[in-house]
Amino acid sequence: MKAILKYKSSYYFPILLFFLCLLLGISSCSTTKYVGDDEYLLNKVIVKTDDRSVPVSDLKKNIKQKSNLKILGTWRFHLGLYNLSGKDKSKGFHKWLRRIGEEPVIYEDFQTKRSVAQLQLFMKKKGYYNAVIKDSVVFKKKKAKVYYTITANDPYRYRNLYHQLDELPYNFLSPSQKLSEMPDSTLIRGFVNEDKKDTKLKQGKKVDSDVLGEERMRIFKMLKNQGYFNFSREYIHFMMDSTNKDHQMDVFVGLKKPLNEKATKKYRINKVKILTEYDPKLILMNDSIYLSELDTLVHKNVEFIYRKKLRIKPDVILSSILIKKGDLYNLNSVSQSYSRLQQLNQFKFVNINFDEDTKAKDDEYGGLNCVIQLSPHNLQFYSFELEGTNSSGNIGFAGNLNYQHKNLFGGAEVLDVQLSTARENVKSSEQTNFSSSEYGIVSKLSIPKFLLPFFDAEKFRKSYNPRTIFSLSYNYQKRPDYTRTIADASFGYFWRSSKYLQHTFNLVELNFVDVKNLSEDFLNDIDNLYIQNSFTDHVIATTRYSVTYNDQNINIPRSYNYLRFSAEVAGNTLKTIDNILGRSKRNDYDSDGNLEGTYHDFLGIRYAQYVKGDIEYRFNQYINRANNMVYRVFFGIGYPYGNLEVLPFEKSYFSGGANGIRAWQARSLGPGSYVDEGATYPNNTADLKIEANLEYRFKLFWALEGALFLDAGNIWAISKRDDRKGADFKFDRFYEEIALGTGFGTRVDLNFILFRLDLGLKLRDPSRGSNERWIIAKRPFKFNQLTFNIGIGYPF
Repeated sequence: MKAILKYKSSYYFPILLFFLCLLLGISSCSTTKYVGDDEYLLNKVIVKTDDRSVPVSDLKKNIKQKSNLKILGTWRFHLGLYNLSGKDKSKGFHKWLRRIGEEPVIYEDFQTKRSVAQLQLFMKKKGYYNAVIKDSVVFKKKKAKVYYTITANDPYRYRNLYHQLDELPYNFLSPSQKLSEMPDSTLIRGFVNEDKKDTKLKQGKKVDSDVLGEERMRIFKMLKNQGYFNFSREYIHFMMDSTNKDHQMDVFVGLKKPLNEKATKKYRINKVKILTEYDPKLILMNDSIYLSELDTLVHKNVEFIYRKKLRIKPDVILSSILIKKGDLYNLNSVSQSYSRLQQLNQFKFVNINFDEDTKAKDDEYGGLNCVIQLSPHNLQFYSFELEGTNSSGNIGFAGNLNYQHKNLFGGAEVLDVQLSTARENVKSSEQTNFSSSEYGIVSKLSIPKFLLPFFDAEKFRKSYNPRTIFSLSYNYQKRPDYTRTIADASFGYFWRSSKYLQHTFNLVELNFVDVKNLSEDFLNDIDNLYIQNSFTDHVIATTRYSVTYNDQNINIPRSYNYLRFSAEVAGNTLKTIDNILGRSKRNDYDSDGNLEGTYHDFLGIRYAQYVKGDIEYRFNQYINRANNMVYRVFFGIGYPYGNLEVLPFEKSYFSGGANGIRAWQARSLGPGSYVDEGATYPNNTADLKIEANLEYRFKLFWALEGALFLDAGNIWAISKRDDRKGADFKFDRFYEEIALGTGFGTRVDLNFILFRLDLGLKLRDPSRGSNERWIIAKRPFKFNQLTFNIGIGYPF
């Protein structure tokens, strides 16, 4: 791998030249190359409306014929690939170009008329029954531009809402529609009436068929949660009357009649059966060997059917299932059972079926037999990750080997082990080569229980299905300037409070940091006592909490939000214990033997005290199947005090690198306008970080994607003890010290893994003089200004 990555930056030129020639060749092709004599390329579709409450993006979804895909807003890259092909499309290369490209979209008047009809229907669904849709087409140079102009007019709104037949005004329904209350559905109608406070149908709101659909689903779920297993959405209907009501409607929400006997009957769970090693293929084949190996175990009134040996303890599976014998059927319990079983990370397939028990003798309630089919994952899993960087001739790479065991002790305990290594060669100004290496191991054990002494966790477990997580890690870093080892042990919890909200609470986290072999050059280079203290032996005892909101649905391409907040506090517990026990302090001496101060220790090592918090927000905007915009902002701050009065190096913030401001090498940017031109190895850290990223991602062909990005941000010091010139954060100047970088990236998305290559270019460098910071304008371009990053997965 080292031989692959180690090349001079001048080698970028032929690669860039190749891509430039390819792009120029595509763009030079006429977009109408394969448009016939009597045909027109659909160049653009424009939708205009006089009512901004109806999003244009929703209106465009109803257009039946859309123009060819564009990237960068104007470039029909995929059409260009298609046009590069020859007329003989049967030949290999030309056939491939047509397959990865996009055929020109030829304007069809029929599709325009269909679009008008669809827009008219959509506007009616949104309450605009008098909307007027007009279309027009402009033809020019074998291209067609289609306009859809929508005059919405006044929408219809809800006036009176009714949920019971006896509430209806006299002439609302015709005599044939007026049916007497059915005795067997009285209870159901009572539920509908009592639950109407949660309805989304409100007086004065616009009539909207989507809202009516949501109301139907709400009533359906509510009745399903009351035990009505055979109740169907089709039984719920709406009647509306707008006669002489001046753009208003009276709405009746009711139940169709007659309801059959099963729909109005509640059902209880009679039996629960769990197939723990369900194989649909072998069952369909009626495989005799597979069936002969099945055995049955009855545990807590539940039948477990397994093969040879029950791999997971029955209580672990039961703790994830909210369907109990004797309970009324409840749709929410079924949905939560699906989710909890999947969160065990043991099964690749989960299916829950219900069959009516025809032998049930209860006249009031029906009976259901529940069958849960579980197809297990492979117990063990391996993966490998790789990332690299090349900046100004400094070449580095990192790799991770990951191992996972999904059921270590038979209780769905998940063990993750990661072996990591990293290496970087650094060239100094004297042409001397240095190398930096790092090795580490991280092990994490996740248990599907809430382990906390003296706390009744049963209710919490049923509500949030938490996991207890133990973690141990060891990291060894050998650098030209120092050698450091970090040992870490933690104990905490993970749980979900909703579909999109997850929490992590590390109750105890201990870090032991040992720093040795500090070189004299390094100590002389760091003439700041504050920074030197961050490289001393220390212990970090933290309590940390983080909450993450993520509404992404990986199965549906749409925009989504990601928000993460974390906070941690260190050293306070140890400090309190020291104060209670009245333990004496140790003396702290400098290198010359002078007394600098006193401190408390833990196991003979000084411990850190600080508070730290950061927040990150991302928005992924889905434009179409070929284009996405991703926005990211990050803010973090740490404040040291008390026993160490310095933020430990490993808890400090840094900037640059493959997942930050990509035009800078990792740890080489900041803090503020501070610059240390004599430093051999970039190692800049600070207490505060602000960062913002904008990335435009677009599909090219096959598994290849492109990206254009703009990164901005920096780090700053907030401690008064840090006297690095220009490193401190000041409100009246921090905005002048924002670094700015841009660049181009390519990605290869193979579904199971994504390889990333980013080429960053500095635009604004805060380490330079105030009149020279816009380096892209002040200096001639050189290839050694580029920073080359290789990684796995998206940067954010």
